Amino acid sequence: MLRFTVRSHPGCIRDKNEDCYFIPPEKGPFIFAVADGMGGHAAGEVASSLSIEALEKNIARFSDKLQSYSLNEMKNFLKESILKANKEIFDIQSQSSDLKGMGTTFTVAVFFHQELLIGHIGDSQAYLFNESGYVQITEDHSLVAELLKNGEIEPDEVYDHPQRHLLTRALGTSSSLNIDFYTEGIKPGDCILLCTDGLTNVLRPAEIRDIIFEYDYRESNNLEKVADRLLNKANELGGPDNITFELICYDKF
Repeated sequence: MLRFTVRSHPGCIRDKNEDCYFIPPEKGPFIFAVADGMGGHAAGEVASSLSIEALEKNIARFSDKLQSYSLNEMKNFLKESILKANKEIFDIQSQSSDLKGMGTTFTVAVFFHQELLIGHIGDSQAYLFNESGYVQITEDHSLVAELLKNGEIEPDEVYDHPQRHLLTRALGTSSSLNIDFYTEGIKPGDCILLCTDGLTNVLRPAEIRDIIFEYDYRESNNLEKVADRLLNKANELGGPDNITFELICYDKF
């Protein structure tokens, strides 16, 4: 059984919310996604919306088959959906000068019985939280992530680096695309967070975990309280960017 909730807010500085998200219909398939658009004017909003719409259309197209897909079949399905979205976002930019240079992050998660499959491009993130601590499942496609990996900056410098928003990979910025896929074992009591960087730029993972356990997300009504507190805290800390996140609690199947 999965319990989940979602929040999406423009934050305290931005006029528009260029984030977009997908949550599953009542009976599944249990697919979740977040996208953080980038580009001038309304272009970021267009890119993130197109990415989610492409996923939604592909889910509707294969809805009768998805529930019985194997892990590998689902990976191929996600890959096809993401590549279609990439082509659509890339191609549409030739139709309007206002859309040139747009792109979006895209992080999608699919729940199987005891396994999580994630497809990922950009610097939105997926985390797993439980009593043992937390782990960031995805790896950011950003300049600061590369600098950190190469030992050129320290972990604490990531959050305040002047080029922390520069992406090395995004949906819609090139006709070709490399997609990262991850699989993660899950067990009852695990809490999965998918989020755009509007949340993690102001709240560290340890702070997020503290809030998750402060309200004990394992209690049925408390997941909403956790989400409200995370959103309010991000805005209390300035809300400099759009904030979108999905909290998914894995109870049992």
